[in-house]
Amino acid sequence: MSDKETAFMNEIDARFPYDNPEQCKALIDRGIAISPNAAFGALHEICLPPFGVQNLADQLMPLLGYWRSHFDHPAADLLKEVAALMILGQDLPVEDVIARMELLRKYPGLYAALAILYFACDDSEGRLEPIYDAIRDRWDALPSAP
Repeated sequence: MSDKETAFMNEIDARFPYDNPEQCKALIDRGIAISPNAAFGALHEICLPPFGVQNLADQLMPLLGYWRSHFDHPAADLLKEVAALMILGQDLPVEDVIARMELLRKYPGLYAALAILYFACDDSEGRLEPIYDAIRDRWDALPSAP
C-alpha cells in the first residue's frame, strides 16, 4: 500500500462521518482520486460501520450508490452487490464469498476489497482464512509499482 493509501485509510478507519452525507461523499471522492484500493477503503467504511454506529440502510444505501456512480473499476459491481447485502445485514454463503475472492485475485493490491469479502459471511468453519492469506501473500510478493 502506498503512503497516501495508508494515510487515507487511517484517517477514515472507524471515523467516517456517517451523519454528514456531504463529508462522506467528499471522502469517497478523495479515496477514488488516490487509488482503487483507497476507493474500496471508503466502501469498507460504508458497508462495515464500527460498532456503536447505527446502521441505517436508508442513509448507507445512497452512499453506496454515490460510490458506485463515481467509481469505475472492473471489480466495482462485484463489491457493490456484496456491500448492499452487508448494509441490509445479510450474510453471503461462504461458497459465494470464496468465488468472489477468486475473481478479485486478478486485481492485485485491492486489500480493502478483499477485507470486505472476508467479513461478508459467517465462516464458522474457517474456510476463508487460507484463501484470504494466499491472495494477500501473492499480492505482497509482486513487485511494487514505481
